[in-house]
Amino acid sequence: MGRKRSPENENLPRGMIFNKKAQTYYLRGKDQKDIRLGKSINEAFRNYYAYAEINFECHTVSDLIDRYLKEISPTKAETTHKSNLSAAKHLLKRFGHMNPLMLRARHAYQYLDLRAREGAPVRANREFALLSTIMTHAVRWGIIDSTPFHGIIRNPEKPRDKLVTNEEVAIFHKYCPRWLQLYIELKLATGLRQTDMLKLSSKDWDETTGLRVHTSKNKNRMQFAYCEHVALIIADLKEINGYRGKEKSKAPLFHWYFFASHANARLEKPLTPDGLRTAWNKAMLEAINIGELDKAQRFQERDLRAKVASDCENINQAFELLGHSNVSTTKRVYRRGYSQVNTLAPQSNSKTNVKQSIEK
Repeated sequence: MGRKRSPENENLPRGMIFNKKAQTYYLRGKDQKDIRLGKSINEAFRNYYAYAEINFECHTVSDLIDRYLKEISPTKAETTHKSNLSAAKHLLKRFGHMNPLMLRARHAYQYLDLRAREGAPVRANREFALLSTIMTHAVRWGIIDSTPFHGIIRNPEKPRDKLVTNEEVAIFHKYCPRWLQLYIELKLATGLRQTDMLKLSSKDWDETTGLRVHTSKNKNRMQFAYCEHVALIIADLKEINGYRGKEKSKAPLFHWYFFASHANARLEKPLTPDGLRTAWNKAMLEAINIGELDKAQRFQERDLRAKVASDCENINQAFELLGHSNVSTTKRVYRRGYSQVNTLAPQSNSKTNVKQSIEK
């Protein structure tokens, strides 16, 4: 029987250790040579599942989580994988030692209630969703016969209801650098998610057919028809990112990203979410500090997608534009404000008309 792990290591995956003196996480290999994983727990988890040789004989929930994060999670969108790594830390702490065959619905409810008492009820829902998905894969892997988490009622959530006005967008727009202004304009024209906006490049645009997007979340193939408004936005983006060299000897690039990171001039890469967030917050704080926006008017990048849905004439148009798999998602999360409906005109009081109306 192996030696009991120290308190700082007992909730870490197999082979990961924390060196208190160096304040660094390591992966202990078979030859006892440690591989540095990083100083932060998030960095350590990302590197762990890149280096570790996972034993897929799943005897505990910890083994299941290890297998999912090694096999399945890396195939998801980058933001989803990053979220899974964060959620896994909490699941390992509470469920890691348990036998998957012993999990019951009551354990899910105990976990949801516990995390709610800790002040993270919504985050608990996301963590449980990951655990439920892992258990579904455990059925496929032949480890359990059925998942115990059917029909679990999660912690109540209140959808974000901030409705951004045209005036707020116009004020914020003034404090943004030119590339961020173009980002906002393209976002309001297409309603694309941030992940899909940042990966847009010259290969997605055609002067005759328009903008083609393969969405990252639900893998929809969307074709935005050519229009002059979008063409002008992309032309301005090309002036910023589509050429390299000095002003007099600018050379067009064969491939360029609409929103590019110029950290390395020799290797063009798309802008990162962190880079976008930094520029966004800087412009927002400037608008608030000057006094043109107050703190109550502050809005996030994701609120623009909801604004697009709310500005559509009807729910079907919003559903098609946002590319959701289910129209209920459009209704529940993204349609904010008021829906336009027509009043019912008064009808004749004659009994004949009433009878005909009922029969019809």
